[in-house]
Amino acid sequence: MKNIFQKVSIFILSFSIYPESEIEFSFNSDSIWRGLTQNNGNPTLGVEINFALNNGFFSGAWIESCCSESPSFPNREVGYLVGYEKNIDENLYVSFNYVGTNYPDSKIDNYDELKINLTFYNFGITYFKGLDNFPDYYELAYRYEFLNNSLNLTYGDFDSYKNLNSSNGVNYSIGVDTIQNNFTLSFFYYYFNANSSNELDDDGFVFSISRKTSF
Repeated sequence: MKNIFQKVSIFILSFSIYPESEIEFSFNSDSIWRGLTQNNGNPTLGVEINFALNNGFFSGAWIESCCSESPSFPNREVGYLVGYEKNIDENLYVSFNYVGTNYPDSKIDNYDELKINLTFYNFGITYFKGLDNFPDYYELAYRYEFLNNSLNLTYGDFDSYKNLNSSNGVNYSIGVDTIQNNFTLSFFYYYFNANSSNELDDDGFVFSISRKTSF
């Protein structure tokens, strides 16, 4: 199944038939994944490219210089996705997609998921179904927009991965996005509450700057 979706994704990305295409460059003071730092508090660089058809089908790919907590960890993340999105009405949006996350220099850490997202007004529910024994994850989100800014609140819950208790817990975040001269500036606080031990709790502030360009 994994190989099939990889081939489909590459096939779709190889054709310039998309009426909507954009690329985004980003700099982040850290890489936070489900409430956990992937880069031990060090900055990361990322590039993401996305394509969308008028009928709702979309695909994308990204690369980030993250995940290098130690020399034994992977030092870059490469991913892809393919899916379908539908606006039920102007206030109800749903999407389904397949996500593959890969680490070229540590393939044992690769994982694949099915993602379902439902957005109603300013509220969002996202559920990730892990494949090949990868644990599931869900996240609740709220977004309030004002002027050129937005206030973002999230809550997520993730079971332990490969019996690593340090990844078992819930996470919260609160942050603000603002648009300045075609750049998006993001600043948020995250908190991770481990289920196994208070000693594994973590929190911190993250800043990022990004820019999207259509082509």
